[in-house]
Amino acid sequence: MMGTRRAIVYLLLVFLLGLALGSVGTFWAWKSGKLRAWWGSRSAQRSPVEWLNRELNLTAEQQKQLEAILDETAAGYRSIRERVGPEYEQVRQAGREKIRAILTPEQRAKFEELVRAIDEERARHRQEYEQRQSQSKQEKK
Repeated sequence: MMGTRRAIVYLLLVFLLGLALGSVGTFWAWKSGKLRAWWGSRSAQRSPVEWLNRELNLTAEQQKQLEAILDETAAGYRSIRERVGPEYEQVRQAGREKIRAILTPEQRAKFEELVRAIDEERARHRQEYEQRQSQSKQEKK
């Protein structure tokens, strides 16, 4: 009876340890960007037109129309971003200044590292987005 109880406890401990290590590993992979890069590469393999064509079995004419609609939509998004981008950036910087004001010098130094990492990732995402847009336009030609 005692041996069975001990085996159950060990089994439970192994299960919980596996769960904890898996969670920590997944969290680390996501935070380090490795999981996001893998996940993003899977979704970036297909264009929206290819995906919708596969799902909806579009005709050639529908594909052309869809491409035009998506181009128009992307232009609208760019226009909005260009209009509100500077205002958004002002709000972001004002928020960061307020955060800096409440931090100790040590915390502020760490905060600057975090902000730099966030800004680098944002710039990387923007560059990747622009490259995908450029490639998409070249493929259409």
